[in-house]
Amino acid sequence: MRILQIQTYHYRRGGDSTYMFNLSRLLESKGHEVVHFAMRHPDNLPSPYADYFVSGIDFPDLLGRPTPSAALRVLGRSIYSGEAREKIARLVADTKPDIAHIHNIHAHITTSILRPLERAGIPIVWTLHDYKLVCPNSDLLSGGEICERCIPNRFHHVLLRRCKKGSLGASLVAMLVAVHGRLTRVPSRVDRFIAPSRFLEGKLIEAGFDRDRISWLPNFVDEADREGEQEGDYYIYFGRLSREKGVDILIRAAALLGRGRLRILGEGPERAALERLAAGSGAEGIEFLGHRPEEELAAILREAQFVVLPSRWYENLPFSIMEALAAGKPVVASDIGGIPEMVDDGVNGFLFPAGDVDALARRIADLLDSPDLRRELGRHGREKARELYNADYHYGKIIEIYRGLLERK
Repeated sequence: MRILQIQTYHYRRGGDSTYMFNLSRLLESKGHEVVHFAMRHPDNLPSPYADYFVSGIDFPDLLGRPTPSAALRVLGRSIYSGEAREKIARLVADTKPDIAHIHNIHAHITTSILRPLERAGIPIVWTLHDYKLVCPNSDLLSGGEICERCIPNRFHHVLLRRCKKGSLGASLVAMLVAVHGRLTRVPSRVDRFIAPSRFLEGKLIEAGFDRDRISWLPNFVDEADREGEQEGDYYIYFGRLSREKGVDILIRAAALLGRGRLRILGEGPERAALERLAAGSGAEGIEFLGHRPEEELAAILREAQFVVLPSRWYENLPFSIMEALAAGKPVVASDIGGIPEMVDDGVNGFLFPAGDVDALARRIADLLDSPDLRRELGRHGREKARELYNADYHYGKIIEIYRGLLERK
């Protein structure tokens, strides 16, 4: 089978790109051929299909220019890309894929690519990595707080509340993109949406998507032996350092507890503020390690006592939790979004009410105080990862989806 994988960035940038590359490698290991379509970018990995890639565009740079031409270019590219439509048509004609699998195409590639795929009679699968098709701001947040006002199809709220970067212009573009998606019937033109979490699946149904076009299928992590022989004297957070991730809540809980070593890995816009918060908290055991290469992160995870994810937004299916469970590490996480599907309270970790510093501190203390409990919860987490987040399970389900669509076509 020849599968066309469509993703804006052709390098490992975030969970969507990571999943696309992992899936491509898995499919190739099973004898399938993978064709890629993406946007040109200096960090892209080599690809024999790079000549077909759509030209790059730097939205932050354009949005920083207060000129009509820059605004028109942002608006035009965000809604519909004639270049993407023409280039994917050439790629399809030259490679003749059996299936098209979309990942994240918002703004840079756009849904303009659907028409050439439809004309070629190619079934279209779309794995959703965020809430963009039901929330113009993509994360169900407004002003840093959870917001569902746009569901179903009430997209004017993103403009009224300036949800997109606090900007009237950016919010207008986001609203127009969402409205265009509905006017061009995108939800009915995709043969199968894949929701990695039941939570996301539910939001799609609330927004009016046909439940028969949605399949629930969690992402996966590789099955290498991730368990460490020794346990270190620290627990960790790893991920983006941004407000919705709730790292400030974790720092306050660690300071309240006054013991244990916390290592924070990752970069993001809140790093400087979080470092100031930690320095002023009086806690001595908090260390910021920044971004670490994949191999080094895996080694740190193997020796961690447990992992904390204190998010204050509707996480979909966080890779950090999958990786923690695969490594046999208990997880302490907010009871929000798709997280409760992954963390079974008292079985492979603990849940706490999102934003509750005291409750988080208690859960951290429970794990710091009991190595036996950590081992027991970690063992159950490893079992869940082997059952639900492993490559073989995922491959069987994704091929079942592909073949089912091909038979219908």
